[in-house]
Amino acid sequence: MPPYDTHKIGVVFVGAGQVNNEVAILSNEYGSNRYAAFLTGLGKLIHLKDCDSDQIFLGGLDQYGDDGEFTYCWHDDIMQAIFHIATLMPNRESDRGCCNKKRHIGNDFVMVVYNDSGEEYKLGTIKGQFNFVEVIIKPLDYECNLVTLQCRKDLEGLVDTTVAKIVSDRNLPLLVRQMALHANMASLVHQYRANPSDAYASKWLARLRHIKRIRTRAQEDIQSRSTPGISLTQGHAQQNKSFQQNTPTPNPEASGQRKRLVSTVDDFTDFV
Repeated sequence: MPPYDTHKIGVVFVGAGQVNNEVAILSNEYGSNRYAAFLTGLGKLIHLKDCDSDQIFLGGLDQYGDDGEFTYCWHDDIMQAIFHIATLMPNRESDRGCCNKKRHIGNDFVMVVYNDSGEEYKLGTIKGQFNFVEVIIKPLDYECNLVTLQCRKDLEGLVDTTVAKIVSDRNLPLLVRQMALHANMASLVHQYRANPSDAYASKWLARLRHIKRIRTRAQEDIQSRSTPGISLTQGHAQQNKSFQQNTPTPNPEASGQRKRLVSTVDDFTDFV
C-alpha cells in the first residue's frame, strides 16, 4: 500500500477518417508533430524495463516489451500518474483488434483523446466498462487548442462538462493533465458511491488507518501474552523515572532555554 495516490490515464490519437473506428484509433503508431510535442509535456519519458515497480507506479504495464518499451509518467509529492499511450504500444498481426491495447486503455477511468480528425468525437467510441470521462483535445489554428470534457450520465454531478477551454500548445499538457487527474479522482469517488459507509479515502489516509489497525492488534497481542509481574510498559516507565531522578535538572533561567510543554496527546492519528 503506497503512501501516495496513483492514477492511470489512457491517451489516444484520432486521425482523419478515424473518428468512428475504434480499431483504427487504437492501431495508430504515431500522430502529428503537435501531438508528439503534447506527449513530451505530459510527463517524463521512462524506459519500462529499467523501472523499479516498487518506486514507480506502472498501472499494469508489462516491463518486458508486451506493452512497448517506453511510456510517460508524472508525479509530485503526493501522487503518481502513468499514461497508457496507444501510439507507444506495439501492434501485432495476431491481435488485429488491438485487444492488448484496449486491455489497458479500456479499463482506465479517464481517457485523453487528441482528435485531429476534423470531426466530432463521441463518448464511447472506444468501448470500455470503466471509461467514465474523456478529455477531448481539438487542435486549432495559431497553435491553439479547444479542450472539452465528456462523461457518462452517472458522473455529471461530479464532472463539469459545460466548460470549454482555449489553450496554447505550450500550456496544453499542463491543463489536460490537471483535468484528467481531477476527473480520475471524481471517478474514484463515484466508484465508492455504491457503498456509502465506505467513503473514498486517499492512499496515504488508507495506509494510515491500516497502520493504526496493526498497532491496535499488536497492543492487544502484547497484553494477551503478558505474564504476572512487571509488564513491558511498566518496566519502560520505571526505567524512564529512574533515569530522570539520576539526571540533574537544568536551571531554565541559567541556560536561557524555555520550558517545553509536554503534550499528553502522543498519537495524532486519533483525530483521523
